[in-house]
Amino acid sequence: MANLNQSLKEIKMKFKDLKWRAHAENDIQAWTEVNGYDVSIIRNALSYGGDKGLYEIGVYKGGTNKMSDPLGWGDDVKGWLTPEGVEKELELIQAL
Repeated sequence: MANLNQSLKEIKMKFKDLKWRAHAENDIQAWTEVNGYDVSIIRNALSYGGDKGLYEIGVYKGGTNKMSDPLGWGDDVKGWLTPEGVEKELELIQAL
């Protein structure tokens, strides 16, 4: 069982594998579960960096509507992320 858990921890989530939903033109969102957290990744006119084609992520403690800051961002969300930046934040959440 330890080998299976270790193998699962080594799996890295890729940006291209996120399931995106379009809400309006230039307004997209993906939800994923990572290590007991629900993570929202968005890009829209109001998200940090959305007008530059960048992404913002927000983290919720699994099963709640309460935002969380498990990585110490100092804010409920982290914006101005490239796809590679999104992957890095997901990897950090996975390592918690």
